[in-house]
Amino acid sequence: MKQFYVGIGAVVEKDNKFLVLKRSPNKDVGANLWEVVTGRLEAEELPEIGTIREVKEEVNLDVEILMPIDTGFFYRGGKEFPMVFILFWCKYLSGEVKISWEHSEYKWLSLEEAINNPDLYLYHSRFKIIKKLKQYLPENFKLNK
Repeated sequence: MKQFYVGIGAVVEKDNKFLVLKRSPNKDVGANLWEVVTGRLEAEELPEIGTIREVKEEVNLDVEILMPIDTGFFYRGGKEFPMVFILFWCKYLSGEVKISWEHSEYKWLSLEEAINNPDLYLYHSRFKIIKKLKQYLPENFKLNK
C-alpha cells in the first residue's frame, strides 16, 4: 500500500479580515506563492490539534477552529508525495503575527479582496464558501460549542 500524507490548512479570520501569506523563495514546493497557513499532521495527531499547532508555529497566533470548509487530494511536488488535505476556517483568539522562515510576507485581506486577488486563485473557491456561510451562520458561530 502506498503511503500518503495528510495536510491541513487554516483560513484565519480576525475582525472580518483574512490572513494570507507569501511562501518563502526557499520553499521546495510553491516558492513565492500566496496561500493561507498550511502544514502536515504529525503521526497520530488529530486534524484540529495539528491545525492549531501549525498556526502557532508558522504565524505565532492562537486560534480556534470554527469548522472544516474543504477537503481534497493532490500531489505535493510529484506523484511520490500524495496528500489528502483538510482546510479549516479558524477564528483569531490572540497574538501578533510573527512569520516563520516558511513565509516572506503576510497581509490581512477582506473577504472580497481575497476572492478577487489573482495571487490567491488556488483559494478563491474556499473564500467563496466562507462568504456563503457568513450569509447563514450567526456571527459568533462555533461548530464545537
